[in-house]
Amino acid sequence: MKFKIFTNLFFALLMVSGTVVFSGCSDDEDPAPLTSNNTATATIGSTTFTSVKLNASTEKLLGETIINLDYINQTGDTLKLSILGSIPGKTYTYEMKMNEADLGFILNYNKKDGTEYAPVDGHKGSLTITAHDKSAKVIKGTFNGQLGPFDYNSTLPSITVTNGQFEAKY
Repeated sequence: MKFKIFTNLFFALLMVSGTVVFSGCSDDEDPAPLTSNNTATATIGSTTFTSVKLNASTEKLLGETIINLDYINQTGDTLKLSILGSIPGKTYTYEMKMNEADLGFILNYNKKDGTEYAPVDGHKGSLTITAHDKSAKVIKGTFNGQLGPFDYNSTLPSITVTNGQFEAKY
């Protein structure tokens, strides 16, 4: 009788421990790494910008990684994003004030004809990182901003960049 109770207790304990051990196992695999099609789109003034090529690089500045993304469209114009931070869900901004700059990212637009647009006094912009997989080196987000001619003697008007979306493998 004692043997039967011991055997039943042993098998009950074995079943409980097996349930606990195997319940920790899962068929779920690690999520797939983030991928990118290396594109950017935006509305610049009233013109749609769609990239066909990306030149990406990184550099270190004071221990921080800067991600440089140069998107080139079919006509050879380049939309440049330099991201000084890279935390998903965070919005980075720039605000240009006389003799002072508050920068979280930099937006530039260079036309093939040599005309350059950059943030100048009074201009603001924002960039939101929607996803960033540092191990896969893929970053995605949205952006907008105001830019003026880099040549201060220019009579060209400022431009507004809206509806910007980007993704890149850097």
